[in-house]
Amino acid sequence: MIEDLQKRLEKKCDWFDILFTEGESTPLSFRNNEIYSIRERQTSGYGLRVNVNRRTGFSFTNERDHIENIIDEALAMAKQGDVEEFTLPADLCKSHLEPYSDEIRDYDPDAEIIKGREAISYIGERYPDIRIDVSISGASGSKRIVNSEGFNDSYRFSYYSASLTAKMVMKNGVLLEIWEGITDLKPVDFRHLADRILEKLDRGVFIKETRSGRMPVVFTPKAFSSMLSILKPGLSAKSVFRGISPFADKIGTKTFNEMFTIMDKPLVHSAYGFPFDDEGIAAQDKVLIDKGVVTQFISDLKFAHKLGIEPSGNASRGYSSLPVPSFSNIVIAVGNMPSGDIIRSIKSGILVDQFIGLGQSNTLTGQFSANLDLAYLIDAGEIAGRVKDCMISDNFFELLSGEMQLSSDSEQVGSSLVPYCYFPSVNYTG
Repeated sequence: MIEDLQKRLEKKCDWFDILFTEGESTPLSFRNNEIYSIRERQTSGYGLRVNVNRRTGFSFTNERDHIENIIDEALAMAKQGDVEEFTLPADLCKSHLEPYSDEIRDYDPDAEIIKGREAISYIGERYPDIRIDVSISGASGSKRIVNSEGFNDSYRFSYYSASLTAKMVMKNGVLLEIWEGITDLKPVDFRHLADRILEKLDRGVFIKETRSGRMPVVFTPKAFSSMLSILKPGLSAKSVFRGISPFADKIGTKTFNEMFTIMDKPLVHSAYGFPFDDEGIAAQDKVLIDKGVVTQFISDLKFAHKLGIEPSGNASRGYSSLPVPSFSNIVIAVGNMPSGDIIRSIKSGILVDQFIGLGQSNTLTGQFSANLDLAYLIDAGEIAGRVKDCMISDNFFELLSGEMQLSSDSEQVGSSLVPYCYFPSVNYTG
């Protein structure tokens, strides 16, 4: 089918590329301790991008019978499309990475339902009134890219995810909600997620109060990963071109504490890795901030050309969309002190795990203000109990440029491998 498209496109455009994806998934879920849904999905589609007289057009379909129509549609769209003068890659990818595991074939919905019920029962033994939601999914598929410059390559992918959300109304009427999740290339045991939830429930049943003011704050990997959503948009070439990146003129400049290093690593064998991006550019591991110095932005072909830089291999798209720069596996370099020792060194402070409202932060200035959905009081180096009806507000960029400590241990949170992060002074309102 793709070969037929190639033949028909010859001499009709300056260049073209075709993205074909197909896959299948079986998501299932529990709601309030009971099985709620199980579905089987199969998806496939073709996305065609053409460039005519320097203007780009795009069309897509998920119906094989209509695939020939997308050529005429894409050519017609090009007349009004954006001017794009970049060139497509011609070299085939040399990486042998394939984000796929044969063990995804072992994904068995019946077995996953048993795992979900066991997790619910395990937590419920200690907290009989708890309500648990569980989401589990296994997926696999393939992706292929062909372009007019001779690129023609494909790879398989697999994906497994599981998450638990525990909800419990406390005796004082306060709702306590805790979630934990895991992703992998293959089905894995997620009993440890239930253990984490139990540990946080045990701490959360005791309510503590503390003064408002500037306080030492430790972010768990989950919370620190959420905080990085304030920083990451500014490291995209798209934001730089649009004039909304605070780091546009910071390349080569020491902007943060030298302890802070952030990497984008698509060549990690994980559910977020890939051998080449969705425009055919070979993937490469890269350091975006090196010991506090901004060194590189992620980019696709379009925004790399506009900025006059080399594309970083971070284009991401589905068959029904155009490429945009997107992160892969984010890795934050660790420090030299275990998280337990960091907590034990604090006389009085706050341990933050979950936020409400962090999405309203200002990614241009770094200002944030967020309610703490799940946080604990640290008293004399011990986690004493949960704090509620509280918030923190500050400037994340200033915090990262000042005194800080990163733990020597880290945890995988979604696509990010992140340590604990300690700031000695953050504005806290209780």
